[in-house]
Amino acid sequence: MKWEFGEYTIDTDKSLVPANRVREFLSKSYWAADRTVEQIEKSIENSFCYGVYHQDELVGFARVVTDYATVFWICDVYIHEQHRKKGLGKKLVNCIMETDEFKYIRGILATRDAHSLYEKFGFQRVESSFMAWTL
Repeated sequence: MKWEFGEYTIDTDKSLVPANRVREFLSKSYWAADRTVEQIEKSIENSFCYGVYHQDELVGFARVVTDYATVFWICDVYIHEQHRKKGLGKKLVNCIMETDEFKYIRGILATRDAHSLYEKFGFQRVESSFMAWTL
């Protein structure tokens, strides 16, 4: 799938996504700064991915992990600093939410600082009932 947004394109063709560029993005994040390129390659391979492109350069990224039947998890949403404040985050999440595979199943995500973005798409804050196992 492909969407046009001004000078930007959002595309789900994960063969276009350079793992090294995603590694560069995620190295600046609070949630994935220590991921290796190999881990990122494997995560791209096993996820539904969205690349945000400006003149063929990857400037944003998101992944969706899903079983396509009951749940999808939005993760690794990132827009490069030079391309923020242009509505790209909203457009990216909108593209995810309008993808047919995710329309009628439960969506989840975790965020420390982007609640207002996701609330615009119907996500609600919930009391923490999630648990995590960490290395």
